[in-house]
Amino acid sequence: MEITKEQAIRRYHEWMNSLSRFDLPDWEDLPQLDLYMDQVIILLTRYLSLMNRGEDEKSITASIINNYVRMRIMPPPVKKKYSRCHIAYLVVICTLKRSLNISSIQRLLPQERTEAAVHEMYMAFVRQYRAVVALLRRIPADGGPMPPDANGLLWNVDGDLAITTAIFTALTKSLTEFLLWPEAEV
Repeated sequence: MEITKEQAIRRYHEWMNSLSRFDLPDWEDLPQLDLYMDQVIILLTRYLSLMNRGEDEKSITASIINNYVRMRIMPPPVKKKYSRCHIAYLVVICTLKRSLNISSIQRLLPQERTEAAVHEMYMAFVRQYRAVVALLRRIPADGGPMPPDANGLLWNVDGDLAITTAIFTALTKSLTEFLLWPEAEV
C-alpha cells in the first residue's frame, strides 16, 4: 500500500496528537504498593500503549518478565510481588527494546540495584524521554526544514547520549509503523 503525502501528513498529526496525550509516569506516580504479575502486565500495557499499538504479539507477558529476571536484567520479585523499582526497570526495558537488543539495554541499566540508584536512573530516563518527545514535536509534518533553533537539539539533551538516541529510535520506529499500518487498523 502506497501512502500519499497528504495521508502521511494526516497520520503524522494523528500520531503526534497521541504522543501529546501519552507520557511516562514520574517516579512518584508509580505504584507504592507491591503488585502481582497480572497487575504489573495491566499497568505496563497502559503505560506503554502508544508504542505497542498495532503489534500482533503482546509486548509484555509473564514469560517475558520472568526471562528478564532469569537473565538478571532486573532483580527478582520478592514473594512473587513486584515493587516500584521493578516497574521502573520494566518501563525502561520495554521502551528501549523497540530499538536495542537486551544485552545493550542491560549495559544502560544501573549496576547498583538500590532504590536510590533505580530512582535516579528512572527519573533521568523520563526526563530524556520528554526531551526527545519535545524534539520530535519540532519536526515539520510536511518534511520541510527543521526550525533553525531545533538544529542540534538531540545533541543538547541532558543525560546519556546512548539512552537519548535509543529513545529517539524507539519513538521514530513507532511513528514509521503507524504511518505504514492500514487505515482500518489504527
